[in-house]
Amino acid sequence: MKPDPECVPCLLKRVLFQSRLVADEDGARPVAAALQEMANAHPGAQNSAKMASRVHRKAYDALNVKDPYHELKVRSDEVAEMLLPHLREVIESSEDRMEAAVIGSIVGNIMDFGPGIAIQHPDELIDAFQGLMSQGLDVNDVGKLRSRLGGDTTVLYLFDNCGESVFDRLLIKEIQKLGSEVVGVVKGEPILTDVTREDAERVGLGDVLDRIVDTGQFAIGVDLSTASEACRAEFKKADVIISKGMANFEALSDEDIGEVFYLMRAKCDPVANALGVRKGDNVAMSWGAHND
Repeated sequence: MKPDPECVPCLLKRVLFQSRLVADEDGARPVAAALQEMANAHPGAQNSAKMASRVHRKAYDALNVKDPYHELKVRSDEVAEMLLPHLREVIESSEDRMEAAVIGSIVGNIMDFGPGIAIQHPDELIDAFQGLMSQGLDVNDVGKLRSRLGGDTTVLYLFDNCGESVFDRLLIKEIQKLGSEVVGVVKGEPILTDVTREDAERVGLGDVLDRIVDTGQFAIGVDLSTASEACRAEFKKADVIISKGMANFEALSDEDIGEVFYLMRAKCDPVANALGVRKGDNVAMSWGAHND
């Protein structure tokens, strides 16, 4: 996805938000570093995710902190674990378990913090959970996804945020019940609230997935031009790709990788416009080859 002018203030707000997660940090140095990199990257940027990766790399370097979101990530997992029994009840009582699990995984996608992005703290999901679940799917390609599963298929599952990944466990189990193998893709380094291998193990994803591979990179979404050889190999082998969150859509929607099932909440106008939906929609969309 190409950068939109709205990406600029959004990125800067995010940099300031994450800077203030660090003790005794006012945000001046990271914001200055982000501004400089943005000025260098934006005019010629062809991809919003790659531009954001460059900006966040400079901001993290200025902060000199490896994972400013660590406490929020841990709390996100705790809140999601609290809500997990409720989601499990919804799935078990649903006429369509797969669809209910998809909705739950998308509701978890709201675990994305910063001014005007989604919510400010994981605890906000406790009160919002039921309403978000009741919204259902505004774009529903679950039937198409289901038709691609089963047999000896391998599903590549691209994780997004911590907390969200706890809900993803239930969807992964529904996919595996149909006979598909599920390979999880996590980040190679901490970036925003995205799931790393360490985060995945903390919430037991290793016990659910058939295997885990990391991107080997500090990147918003998955940058296939610089991803690890192991990660690229899994993309080539996969029969089905499920991609969580907006960042993965921004990174991959222009790539020639065939059909991808994007599961996300459209949390900003640029992404919503690119998808052809409204801001705030819950989206389970087939994109790419065989998109009929």
